[in-house]
Amino acid sequence: MNKNIKLLMFDLDGTIADTLPSIQEAVNLTLERFGKPTRSYDEICEAIGNGALVLIRKSFSSDDPEELVNEGLKYYDNIYGQTYTHIDGCYEGMSEAMHTLKERGYTLAILSNKQDRYVKKISEILFSDGIISISMGQTDLPKKPDPTVPLMIAKELGFDASETAFIGDSDVDILTGKNAGMLSVGCAWGYRGRAVLEETGADIVIDHPSELEKIFK
Repeated sequence: MNKNIKLLMFDLDGTIADTLPSIQEAVNLTLERFGKPTRSYDEICEAIGNGALVLIRKSFSSDDPEELVNEGLKYYDNIYGQTYTHIDGCYEGMSEAMHTLKERGYTLAILSNKQDRYVKKISEILFSDGIISISMGQTDLPKKPDPTVPLMIAKELGFDASETAFIGDSDVDILTGKNAGMLSVGCAWGYRGRAVLEETGADIVIDHPSELEKIFK
């Protein structure tokens, strides 16, 4: 199953790094700005994964008008620029695993439903040595789990779907891989857990980043 894989495409939040505290900080600053109750870590954890609009919509009250949610989204989009760097680096073992895989000849890419400009900036912070060939977040193109962008990235880098593994911590990531015809690898240390990844049909589920080195030899 793994012998033909040449491109490893990673999700960011909950897969490479725990970015949730920085997201929670920005969401709560937004909610405070609009006089709304703040959200706990667990509430933010349940709301992330489908882009900033869905995150803000779930963080506001269900009876808030769409116009207010859109105003909140604009505020969040800006205020996150003050908090997105508030992360402690990659998960334990992730940076080491990714550097080892790069040394073995794999091409590495990042695809997230986070705003594109922040994905690129976080990638530059975490991997300043340039081991990531493409980092991409949400733009006007369809977001994960739609296969359009992952297939576009693979094509740009010169690989077929059959040569690509999509690696992530959520059901959205597993569905992205499956929809694109890629090998799907679930990361149980992230925000959704092993049960969700297995129920969604991940081809492989791992419990620690170091296991990537065993899968992709």
